[in-house]
Amino acid sequence: MATWVLPMVFCALAALADVIGGMLTVLRKLTPRQTVLVTALGSGFLLGATVLDRLPDAMVELPGSAPLWIVAGYLGMLLLDRSAGRNPAPDRVPVPAGEGASHGHGHLHAAVLSQRAGMAVLAGMLVHTLMDGIVIAGAFQVSRSAGVLMFLAITLHKLPEGFSMATVALAAGQTRRRAFTYSTLLAVSTLAGAALTLWLGQADPAAVHVVMAVATGSFLFISTTGLIPGVRSSGERIAPYIVVAGVLFFLASLYLVRTVGLQ
Repeated sequence: MATWVLPMVFCALAALADVIGGMLTVLRKLTPRQTVLVTALGSGFLLGATVLDRLPDAMVELPGSAPLWIVAGYLGMLLLDRSAGRNPAPDRVPVPAGEGASHGHGHLHAAVLSQRAGMAVLAGMLVHTLMDGIVIAGAFQVSRSAGVLMFLAITLHKLPEGFSMATVALAAGQTRRRAFTYSTLLAVSTLAGAALTLWLGQADPAAVHVVMAVATGSFLFISTTGLIPGVRSSGERIAPYIVVAGVLFFLASLYLVRTVGLQ
């Protein structure tokens, strides 16, 4: 039971960012510029964590099959993105009309999305956040340093994630209470993913390596195809530099956790 405590605590902290993002949307909205910059930092950190940490680990853990599972994770997210529709996709942070540039995927007006479209986005994001919990808990199964790094990477993009879900709900004509509930469901899904992974780790540790390889592919999609293109098309001139800063932030974090002995 003790092996569950630390991963679940960190997953709960990460999940809280979804709740805060939703709360900011229904109570006090982030400005479009703040949303873009937070997303840019999170996308850079996530890209660094995926390519510089999880990808090499997956190749060591599954030297023969890791590329297949990584591609499967990437393509799975691609299909999920398509099935959720492009109005908007899970990682695009919409901005209500009249509030400046969005993430490059059009402005939303009140109730311009159907409730069916809003539910499709919710379903897609629930799978996405399930993967968040899987990655954090799975990383802790590898090492404490990997768990802390993935916690940081995922938490940095969860604030705009909760913001995005609540905004989509409002655009689909839902009440503010319902919009906040949707963001809270993302937090619950994160915890469910963590619990599932920890249970799998006790039942069959080898299954965690497969799950983590699939998650690596999914996060490669999220960072390179979901987040960064939206940041680039936002019109915010310093956003690409913030992405670079996010990667450097990851490298600094990697050095720090290894220096203090979180192995």
